[in-house]
Amino acid sequence: MDRFIHPDTRILVCDGRKALFIRNIGPSGKPLFEVEQEMHEKVASHSADLGTDEPGRLGNAFGPRSAIEGTDLHAAAEEAFLRRAVEAFTALCEANEVREVVLVAPPRALAVVRKAVPKSIQDRVVGEIDKDLTKHSIPEIEKIVGG
Repeated sequence: MDRFIHPDTRILVCDGRKALFIRNIGPSGKPLFEVEQEMHEKVASHSADLGTDEPGRLGNAFGPRSAIEGTDLHAAAEEAFLRRAVEAFTALCEANEVREVVLVAPPRALAVVRKAVPKSIQDRVVGEIDKDLTKHSIPEIEKIVGG
């Protein structure tokens, strides 16, 4: 990415718990970001708060039954949040006829985002940054993304 952010470019900055929908309101070459929407997901601190299930059992014709690894409920909750964030971001982009989009997320979250982004938005992606910037201030995000 050449890091040249045009006016009205939308930036999705997210991780598994927080998403920022940012719009560049500055002129070409001088980014000035404004948060249009913010989403938060309160993730349970204990897996039991997310649901309970016993580990699956795998039968073996040549030996005893053994447990198989269960689903990581925290990861599943984070992925579900990312998919919801992408849906909301897509709706915002389509409603405003956005022409350019930048995706910013940590590597694992970015992989989920890439899969969740519909073709109509994929065609508008002008850059991706694989960093967690959700805890950064807007001026810091401007420097990193527009930089």
